Amino acid sequence: MDTSSLDVRFYPIETNKRAKGNSYTVRWKVAYKKHSKTYKKSAVADDERSKLMAAHRKREPFDIELGLPVSWSSKAAEVNWFQFAVEYVDWKWPRASGNTRKNMAKALTPATIALLRTPPPAHFEPVKVRTALREYAFNVNRRNDPDAPVPDEVQTILDWIKRNSLPMSAWEKTENVDKVISALSTLLDGTAAAASSVTRNDRIMNLVMGYAIRHNYLKANPFPKGKGERAAAKVAPAIDKRCLLNRDLVAKMLDWIGERPRRGSLYRAFFATLYFAGLRP
Repeated sequence: MDTSSLDVRFYPIETNKRAKGNSYTVRWKVAYKKHSKTYKKSAVADDERSKLMAAHRKREPFDIELGLPVSWSSKAAEVNWFQFAVEYVDWKWPRASGNTRKNMAKALTPATIALLRTPPPAHFEPVKVRTALREYAFNVNRRNDPDAPVPDEVQTILDWIKRNSLPMSAWEKTENVDKVISALSTLLDGTAAAASSVTRNDRIMNLVMGYAIRHNYLKANPFPKGKGERAAAKVAPAIDKRCLLNRDLVAKMLDWIGERPRRGSLYRAFFATLYFAGLRP
């Protein structure tokens, strides 16, 4: 399907009367899709409309989704999100720890599903789609393992995702950013994710956006500044004292551990240190 068109129509600038001052809306249509942008000053609106019309007179193709000349979009219109995400993983992988790699794949997977043109076909099981992304597309070792090639079923899913992934220019639309934020802050069953998970995903995606800006895929970070509504509500952890071990139970537990064969005395010292020093495992 064509993503650009020479069929562009411009409409007169509209004046919007407001109590705090008028605003001015430029409207135009590319192929079948209408676009508009509002400015506070009429001179600015007229100037922007003139730039669009000048590009049209030069017979420059316009991006149907964005409504702008293709030449204005740079690399954002040339590469889709899935291709970019794989490129980022390949760049980050050598310097990332095992835990960082795992968390990176966990964040990129729901973001990628949120940026599909259409939902995956019914014969693609949701679990298998997420597994294909997390375990293969965003796992350099498994994706490039010569001794264990990517299974045909997984490759079919990844090929479909690549064809149906939105271009990087999709990040310029607020509704797409909102879809990704929602996907990153909710679980598969629709409930809110833990605050720590939301914070981790937010940090990872901001690093991804930084890479996109440095490599000229995006002009600015599309994620809103500050946590706002995308942060999960923090719940103060209340400790039920009835669940805690008292001294007598701890003593019995340590004695039981110490009587275990082979390394009982070693583990007794380990758990005694945890208990008396108040350490985490």
